[in-house]
Amino acid sequence: MDSNEQRQILNFLYAVCSDRLEQYRNAQDEIKEPHFKELFSHCEQESAEMMSEIHQLLEQLGLEWEEQSTLSGDLHNLWIDFRSKLSGHDTKAILKALLCAEEANLAKYAQECDQIQLSEDSVQTLLLKHYGELKNAVQRLRDFIEKHEKATELHSE
Repeated sequence: MDSNEQRQILNFLYAVCSDRLEQYRNAQDEIKEPHFKELFSHCEQESAEMMSEIHQLLEQLGLEWEEQSTLSGDLHNLWIDFRSKLSGHDTKAILKALLCAEEANLAKYAQECDQIQLSEDSVQTLLLKHYGELKNAVQRLRDFIEKHEKATELHSE
C-alpha cells in the first residue's frame, strides 16, 4: 500500500471516529438514565482514543492529517437528533439510532480492511484493532437495548 492510500484511509477513519464521538455526545445530552450515560461516556472516550491513535500513526508515517467529518456521519447525527426530538427523547429510539450508526461504522471499517492488502503494516494492525473495538461496542449496545426492552416490558405489565 502506498503512502497516499494510507493517508486517505487513515484520514477517512479519523473522520468516522470523530462522527462517532459526536453521536455519543449528542446521545448523552438526550438520554437522562445514568447507566446509559456511563455507556455513552465510555464509547465517547473510546472514540477519542481511536482518533488519537490514528493521528499518532499519521505522524509516525509522516503523512498529512486532515480534520474532516463524513457526509454519512453528519447526516446520521442529524437523524439521531431529529429522531430524538420526534420521539419525545424516547430512549429506545435513540438507542436504535445509535446501533444503526455503530453498525455503519463497523461496515466502514470492514470495507477499509477489505481494501488493504494482507501485510504486516501498522495501518492494517490499527484498523483490525479498531474493528474489534467497534464490534465489541455494537454487541454492548445490543445488550443494553435488550436489557432496556426487557425492563420496559416488566414496567408495563
